[in-house]
Amino acid sequence: MGHRPGAVRDSIINFLREKGEATVAEIAAAVETKLGAVPSSSVRSYLGNNVPEVFSRTGHGRYRLKAGRGS
Repeated sequence: MGHRPGAVRDSIINFLREKGEATVAEIAAAVETKLGAVPSSSVRSYLGNNVPEVFSRTGHGRYRLKAGRGS
């Protein structure tokens, strides 16, 4: 079963607003807790496709919201 459009995006952004910075594994686990089964590849893809507009890559497999996006 699919998720509503934007559900994965919203879950990632909300998690990073609370956490600050996290690994892809932490982000994927949080999204799965919130939405149920979500392929980790979907989370990785969304993160990778939205650097540098939405996210900053802070290290190998680590991301945070870009400055000014956390409010």
